[in-house]
Amino acid sequence: MSFEDFDRIVDLPHLTRFRDIFFARAPLFRKTFLDVQSTFGTSWERDFDAHLGRLFGTNPAAYEQAVTGYAKFSIDAMRLQKLFNKTKKYEDVSYDDASRTVYQNAAYMLDVYLPGIFVSQFLWRHHYRQIQHYRSRFLPLLATLDDPRFYEVGTGTGFYCVQALRHDPRIRGYGIDTSPLSRRFTLNHVNGWGLGGAFQSLDSDIFTTDLEPLPGLQCVEVLEHLPDPVRFLQRLRAMLRPGGYGFIAVAITAPQADHIYLYWEPRDVLPHLDAAGFDVMEHAEEPAYEGAPGEIVPKVAAFLVR
Repeated sequence: MSFEDFDRIVDLPHLTRFRDIFFARAPLFRKTFLDVQSTFGTSWERDFDAHLGRLFGTNPAAYEQAVTGYAKFSIDAMRLQKLFNKTKKYEDVSYDDASRTVYQNAAYMLDVYLPGIFVSQFLWRHHYRQIQHYRSRFLPLLATLDDPRFYEVGTGTGFYCVQALRHDPRIRGYGIDTSPLSRRFTLNHVNGWGLGGAFQSLDSDIFTTDLEPLPGLQCVEVLEHLPDPVRFLQRLRAMLRPGGYGFIAVAITAPQADHIYLYWEPRDVLPHLDAAGFDVMEHAEEPAYEGAPGEIVPKVAAFLVR
């Protein structure tokens, strides 16, 4: 589909605004946009347009920030991936370092990290395929529960919280994140969809707060940010009620400024889930792109657990 056809066939004002700014401000990633649009088609276009409209409305400054944040976030990821292919290790960063320079750093979080991650949900092929998997495999399970309440630990932009709350009006969510900036972004995202009445943001330390176990749990790309993923997973297991369902996603061989624990393959996650007491129902993986022979490419791996 050409962009002339794109403009003629569908009325997508938010995506059109984003695309025009994106092509002008981030020409390096024009092919990325065209490739992912060609791969996923009209459903992706409508999905992206709806999310842009709910989060940014018609505010041109917000679109500019999303584009420049994504470009900076992606360039940093490309640089680190190239370095990782040489060194075969993540940079030596402690959790305290990551918290100070990333999670509590307002300029970086609001200008780069959060808008970059949000846009990557649509422009990184493996991220969007993971979303499709989550929608088709996990959300129907959550909706079967008599009490479809869930925790999300590490809400980030609130993107996955929004998907769950939109799926079924009975679903209620409780979001936890160590960053007040992420919690603010998540609330803005949820409220943009008019879902604030079904969601509560919790400023809680999961290791020190007595949290009621709930029937649903989701945790998307957090394990790689931690020095001890098993201890974290053990606490998550205690937060999931027996008979409930969880969705846990992990970044594999994907260096970032705040990635600490290196998983080489999805199968490396399985012993950690087992040690925490989870029963893995199924798992799926998706590479970011087709690399050259011998190239290490980033992946995502998603696990349905109970």
